[in-house]
Amino acid sequence: MSYASRRDALIALSLANLCYLRVWTELLTYRRVDTYLMKLPPGPSAMFAAMANVLLLAGVLWGAATLARRSGSKRIRTLAEWGFLLFLIVPLNALRAVLSRISDLFKSTLFEVLGIRGVLIAGVSLVLAGAIGILFFHRRMAAAAAAVLAMLSPFCAVTFGQAIWKSVQYDAAGFAARPAAALLPGSPERRVVWIVADEWDYRLTFVDRDPSLGLPEIDALRGQTFFADRALPPGPETPISIPAYFTGRPVKGVLYDGPSELQVEFSGTDKLVPWSKEPNVFTRAHDLGFNTAAVEWFHPTCRVLSGLTSCEWWQIALQANTMGHSFGELVPNQARSLFETSLLSVFGQSLSVESHIATYRAIFRSGAQAANDPRYGLTFIHLPIPHAPHGYDRRSGQFRLRNSPIRGYVDSLALLDAAVGELRREMTRAGTWDGTTVLITSDHPYREAEVLDGKSDPRIPWILKMAHQREGVVYSRSFNAVVTQDLLLGVLRGDLVTASDVGRWLDCHN
Repeated sequence: MSYASRRDALIALSLANLCYLRVWTELLTYRRVDTYLMKLPPGPSAMFAAMANVLLLAGVLWGAATLARRSGSKRIRTLAEWGFLLFLIVPLNALRAVLSRISDLFKSTLFEVLGIRGVLIAGVSLVLAGAIGILFFHRRMAAAAAAVLAMLSPFCAVTFGQAIWKSVQYDAAGFAARPAAALLPGSPERRVVWIVADEWDYRLTFVDRDPSLGLPEIDALRGQTFFADRALPPGPETPISIPAYFTGRPVKGVLYDGPSELQVEFSGTDKLVPWSKEPNVFTRAHDLGFNTAAVEWFHPTCRVLSGLTSCEWWQIALQANTMGHSFGELVPNQARSLFETSLLSVFGQSLSVESHIATYRAIFRSGAQAANDPRYGLTFIHLPIPHAPHGYDRRSGQFRLRNSPIRGYVDSLALLDAAVGELRREMTRAGTWDGTTVLITSDHPYREAEVLDGKSDPRIPWILKMAHQREGVVYSRSFNAVVTQDLLLGVLRGDLVTASDVGRWLDCHN
């Protein structure tokens, strides 16, 4: 092998390794805080798939460079330089993804700073600048890029060595769920189903609804229930709101502390305390003599909290956890992930969107089963909608929406409406709807609302159907929904029976 061929091979290997920079970062540099949201840590299959992908891509790149060099054609060499420079988009996108772990500017926050038009202008400007550089300075740019890649080639040994070491040292201890609470005999006299629809926005649902969006199920429910039109969320985002809901105390901040613990800082305090040690709605309900069930998304509640008779948990869909589990799944999906983000893909729907759809379906199915199980007095269901990524197309009624990270929220509202209707029908068929108190609410408003239509509103929907309730009530006093836990425990105790009882209770606890 000639010196030029060896140099091409080294550059190809370095380039291939950098293309998988995001994948390597996810596999090798995750921290203790990152394990909180993981179902399991990356295993040997993922490590060996990444090594195989780097070698495969390096072989393809080296083969292409060799053919271009041996052709002897100046035109082919020029085309090869153009192709080489264009292909650098792949490692640059990988670098962007890695930087997004450090700064939100490389994610959706960029839309908030520049707006959709600003992002489009910036993108077009970068494309034009790159095109001009490739057309007129391709030889110098290619030589400079090749020199940089040659200097970075030692990192291949570093990543491969770390991957082998991680595979040998793989340990999933600490990722197991807590033991279930004892199943109490009999069926409860009173039942509560508590549903949190993640990032469900009050204004976009009831005040400034898209004219083309119909929400017949939610509108019907609104007119037959206790409807609060000034409920405020327990916190600005899911990591804070859910612990606040479950403890019934306002939370100021949280810190992920390994796979099985969350450190919580309650309002009015200046110290972090383990969430697992705090009384929660499930332990309190169980102490009252009720079996409890959680069908959870995002927080690994099954690993952290006690008091649950039944618990299922799904992790948030990210590029790092949506590429499969077996070597055969991981090799093609790791390669595919180079050409997409969590929200956007050249293949239509990204792996993350496909996984999010599957997660929604699984949670709805398990949630409906738990809601209809007469053994459970308290059932909590955390729906991953209308939270992004958005894969549901409301016009076709199919999960075929592509590349719509902002406007897709409107479609996800339609999906939530369909889910509410289907759950109501299933509970009605099972004979559990009328005699069950059902609360449907949110953990926080839509955080990209201003990007969508230039406005925002701090309120969240809060729709409570009391058992055997027949007439609708509108409650217009402001309150923080962190009181929800205490209110629902009051329902289980039998202290709150009618919508009027709820209104009086909120008057005293708002």
